[in-house]
Amino acid sequence: MDDRTFGAVAELKFRKPGIRGHAFSRMLAASALALALSGCLNDPLSVPPVEPRRVQLPGTGPQLEPGSELEREHKRLVAGFGGEYRAPKVQAQLNTIGDRLRLVSDRPNEYFKVIILNSPSVNAFALPNGYVYLTRGLLALANDTSEIASVVAHEIAHVTGRHAMARAELESRSVLVSRVMTEVLENPGASQFMRDQSRVALASFSRQQEIDADEVGVRSIAKAGFEAHGATRFLIALDRSSRMREEISSKAGDDRNDIMSTHPTTPDRIARAIAVARQYGAPGVGEADRGKWLQAIEGLAFGEDPSQGVIRGRAFIHPRLKFMIDAPDGFVLENSPQAVLGVTAGAKEAMRLDSNRIETSKSLTALLAENPIEGLKVAEIKEMTINQFAAATGIARGPDWTFRVFLLRSGDLVYRLIFAAQGLSAAQDARFGEAAQTFRRLPDDEAKAVQGQKIRLITAQTGMRPEDIVATYMTGQPQALERFYVINGLGPGDALQPGASYKIIGG
Repeated sequence: MDDRTFGAVAELKFRKPGIRGHAFSRMLAASALALALSGCLNDPLSVPPVEPRRVQLPGTGPQLEPGSELEREHKRLVAGFGGEYRAPKVQAQLNTIGDRLRLVSDRPNEYFKVIILNSPSVNAFALPNGYVYLTRGLLALANDTSEIASVVAHEIAHVTGRHAMARAELESRSVLVSRVMTEVLENPGASQFMRDQSRVALASFSRQQEIDADEVGVRSIAKAGFEAHGATRFLIALDRSSRMREEISSKAGDDRNDIMSTHPTTPDRIARAIAVARQYGAPGVGEADRGKWLQAIEGLAFGEDPSQGVIRGRAFIHPRLKFMIDAPDGFVLENSPQAVLGVTAGAKEAMRLDSNRIETSKSLTALLAENPIEGLKVAEIKEMTINQFAAATGIARGPDWTFRVFLLRSGDLVYRLIFAAQGLSAAQDARFGEAAQTFRRLPDDEAKAVQGQKIRLITAQTGMRPEDIVATYMTGQPQALERFYVINGLGPGDALQPGASYKIIGG
């Protein structure tokens, strides 16, 4: 969570989840694992606006028309993923890779721009105008030039294949049919059935798009001189990273909403990528420059950006805004530029922390009274003080969910803390209140002590084992040994090669 102003809701202008009923449970469960924005490695929730492509002159890049829908989508995505991340060495390699792939694509006269996003999540996506976005979390997962080239090629395939345009057209048709059923034939039941059928069709359609983009991507990297099996290695790393994240978050895989997933399962993608790659030779054929890529990403920020706050177990610490708070027992937290989200196992309880700058003349009790939560009026409002912060609290009761809300003021900055539970009990409410009481100022020395982590390189010595490296350089990190294996593309049975470089995570 950073200190920028978030979206608008009534006069308070806090960003609200924008969902209701049981959808609240599903959103919080998903939000605790990833940002709810469209991407190729996370399930897309929407299709970016589609605009006609303009002919690019040789040597020019894709453009964003000022004031266009694509420009607005670009700004939304960049803001939602922490802003752009500057890494000149990495950017230079990505630009070179993108140009090599462009020359072997179906439309070599179309230019692409690769943008690095300041997010620890593993994600990649593209806009129809040729803007390709890669998060730094994804960059850290790749281990050679062929692996990262496979991701860029996959996104270029979505653009050249006009997948967003085709998906938008199918969505438009689905909406039109639903409206005809409701408004013309006066058959809401059939309309709902058609919407459900359309969702199934869209999911199947999108899965096929991913399969097509995988195949085109593998062929593209092979034609560009990269090792075709790099795509397979990266998909395996992606699958392992996802499993590790689930274990760290104590989230079982079947909690995820895979039924309407717009992507095939990773094992399916791996099998198909292997089949296509074999057409271009065995592993090791083509460029897969590990040293070049590792040298480029050395020093790359890893994990959370301290300027946006960091999560340490159940604690959220913001060294720039100089505050911290402890979530209740059982909560798993996820930080984004817009808010801190938390959820318990099974999504039975949830929390959200966000903020905005509000005129100091506006009382906290008035803000609570004037701004409902999910359309529910906040009642039982009372003023209080929490660790020298002026505060107010209230409760909003709905048929399924009950929301305990706290507002805390620090100058013109107002923090909003929302706890939610299905059928809030007195014990739960007391537990939420105790968590709110942990909101406190962060002393200067503690704020300065919060440092971000980076990708570092270490050269393996004869006889050195992964366990030795982890014990020396990665102590205290969750799943440290498994994390070392995943970020280096290794398995428990793999031996380190003396003289070879390996990634570690350090300060």
